[in-house]
Amino acid sequence: MPHPAPYDLLLTGGTVVSHDGRHRHDIAVRDGRIAAVGEGLAARAARDVRVVDAAGLLVLPGLVDVHVHFREPGMTEKEDFASGTRAAAAGGVTTVVDMPNTVPPVATAEEFRRKLNLVAPKAHVDFGLYGMLGQDNAEEMTAMAELGAMGFKLFMGQTTGDNRCPDDAAIFRGLEAAAAAGLVVGAHAENDHLLRMFIDRLRASGRTDPRAHLASRPAFVEVEAVTRIVTMATEAGTKLHIHHLSTGAGLRRVRDLRADGHRVSVEALVAHLLLDDSAYDTHGNLIKLNPPIRPAENVAELWAGIARGDVDVIATDHAPHTPAEQAEQDVWCAHGGFIGVETMLPLLLTAAAQDRLSVEDIVRLCSYTPARRWSMPGKGQLAPGFDADFVLVDPDATGTVDPATMHSRHNVTPYEGRPLTGAVVATYLRGESVCDKSGIVGAPRGRHVRPAPAGKR
Repeated sequence: MPHPAPYDLLLTGGTVVSHDGRHRHDIAVRDGRIAAVGEGLAARAARDVRVVDAAGLLVLPGLVDVHVHFREPGMTEKEDFASGTRAAAAGGVTTVVDMPNTVPPVATAEEFRRKLNLVAPKAHVDFGLYGMLGQDNAEEMTAMAELGAMGFKLFMGQTTGDNRCPDDAAIFRGLEAAAAAGLVVGAHAENDHLLRMFIDRLRASGRTDPRAHLASRPAFVEVEAVTRIVTMATEAGTKLHIHHLSTGAGLRRVRDLRADGHRVSVEALVAHLLLDDSAYDTHGNLIKLNPPIRPAENVAELWAGIARGDVDVIATDHAPHTPAEQAEQDVWCAHGGFIGVETMLPLLLTAAAQDRLSVEDIVRLCSYTPARRWSMPGKGQLAPGFDADFVLVDPDATGTVDPATMHSRHNVTPYEGRPLTGAVVATYLRGESVCDKSGIVGAPRGRHVRPAPAGKR
């Protein structure tokens, strides 16, 4: 008679949702990894195995948010890695990739190492770190890759930190360095010279209202930058990702470029899918975002792009600020961005309940594809050999977005009071609970995730 399988954890009775379907399966975990997925695993398990009953629940791979700003080092009055990763765990996000526009920016190997050592002990979920593609740091990019950088962020347009946007020659040198390392460059695609010209004109005219920010960043500023960076990345042989594409015109340009043979992945933000410019009337500068919240026709085109498969990834651009900063009335003094990592999954589940996308789409856009695009070993799937990162979801639970229950340092959100259908019940990282109905569970146990070596992708 065969011996019982030596599982550490057995998840039973749930509906396992992948990027391409769903099945009523058990999941067995051993040493932090998925050992088996299928029916009847309980019959083969030892009697003392830890059992989690997921009856009536959906089981999703832990979400992967490739666009967060946890503000450490240098801006921890807004957020820090402990509070940011607690919020991620509560939202069913088990892997985050943090942006480099901190103080100082992560533009050298020394700063990358310093940040890694600083944040690693505080992480409640697994994490990757971006380095910055800057004006004169191509050699530093190579060194950051050796330290485990997940990829590199290129700021083509002004944003928090006001880091200098590289000129085209510096961009191309950086693209070549990233290509040599086999890593993704993620671009904030806006033409910096043009948007600064429009800002100067609007300020000179006396405008300080929230909609002036939208007026300062017209759609063609994004279209031009997308065209330029895709063209250069193709010539350099770089894996390119466009962060927070915000316009229908930008998405149409991407489709044209792909039709001409260019390869690029595209990200839409939850905010650009759920908010349109009418929100300026109710939320003012709280919804200031770079690129801005757009008119409703752009929102509709992004949703259509999701349905067609033109959009590859959904992320948050989680970007906290203090309440005082977010209460600023002069748009040019207001800070861009707001929190989102904890509300992403509940908001997208609500959209699924409204038939705007499926839960399988959520898994594909927020877990499977980002893990594959950034070559994250063990992430993005509930399959044998993968990390046992999963989130239990009650698809029928109802509620509202309540800042009082949230975990970021400052819980100012434009989604406050928004009705929700679908809730996170528990989040598991490598087979251990990191959040349940009682709150965050245990000490930080997140690990630094390095992209898989090129030969193993």
